[in-house]
Amino acid sequence: MSLSQTMLSVRFHQTGGPEVLRVETLARPEPKEGEVIVRVLAAGVNFADLVRRRGDHYPVPTPLPFNPGCEFAGIIESCGDGVDSSRIGERVVGANITGGAYADYMAIDATSLMPWLDGLSPEQASMLPIQGLTAFLALTDAGMLTTNDTVFVQGATGGVGSLILRIARALGAKRIIAGIGHESKTSLAMAAGADAVVDYSRPDWTEAVRAANGGLGIDLVMDATSGGILEGGLNCLAPNGRAVVYGHAAPTPNPINVTRLLEGNLRVTGFFLGDYYRRRPEVVVAALKSLEPLFKSGRLDLAPAKVLPFAKAAEAHRLMEERSGGGKIILVPSSRMEDCNG
Repeated sequence: MSLSQTMLSVRFHQTGGPEVLRVETLARPEPKEGEVIVRVLAAGVNFADLVRRRGDHYPVPTPLPFNPGCEFAGIIESCGDGVDSSRIGERVVGANITGGAYADYMAIDATSLMPWLDGLSPEQASMLPIQGLTAFLALTDAGMLTTNDTVFVQGATGGVGSLILRIARALGAKRIIAGIGHESKTSLAMAAGADAVVDYSRPDWTEAVRAANGGLGIDLVMDATSGGILEGGLNCLAPNGRAVVYGHAAPTPNPINVTRLLEGNLRVTGFFLGDYYRRRPEVVVAALKSLEPLFKSGRLDLAPAKVLPFAKAAEAHRLMEERSGGGKIILVPSSRMEDCNG
């Protein structure tokens, strides 16, 4: 069957709010040497997509008009020169920092693709290349999680935070405490695997974290803000505790109290998945494979919070911006919505 010569693509021609996202009909891309064309079945919505749409600082240029979407699952439909045509029909997942996944088709370097793990739906598979691997590697590689550890997860009902809860539970963490910004999110955090929930909009939240751990400090803090909540998280750490900062959603000035680090033998580690893809791709692939036994055994639930069509990309961004998505948000081609709802 020949490929359609056109496709639907979500783009923005100027930066701004979610309303700048448009669904447009464009020519289907052609693969260059070393590239393949992937028919996108599902695309993950990530905080980086919002950053670029708003025009905030991002380490990679965002040329206008821009098609966002860096996390996807799909099927190889055609191959450019230098790529074995036997790969046509292969199911793949990937992370593409240049965007392009909010579309029916995307062109991508064939060497950057990873295998789609058996047993996963397109929506589940598209959760892994960025947010799933961020959650897993931030916990295990940067955070050095063990089964003796107590963990405090800030932003626990967001896309990455909810996956950290689930993965920490699947890996057997001793106790998991979820940090939320409003008490209405308590049930979501508990459903994702938390043993206790603390609302950090309350002034006494650090004391509440310790109380939820029997009055003791926390072994591992997972932080996505790099703001004032990070400082509070450090105050929750037990001696020899660790904190992993994997985002900067609230980049307010927060000089770290070095004396506190020295006195408690504390460690603060930054985590950025993009650097793993660039410098340690073998670790990324190994991490993806490590997730397979977790969901196949039933220990890891990979159900997305919401699945929306590309035509509702603005709604998806609005939900994430308002922190009301309740977990991972996935976009799919409109033609697949019936499959997702069935």
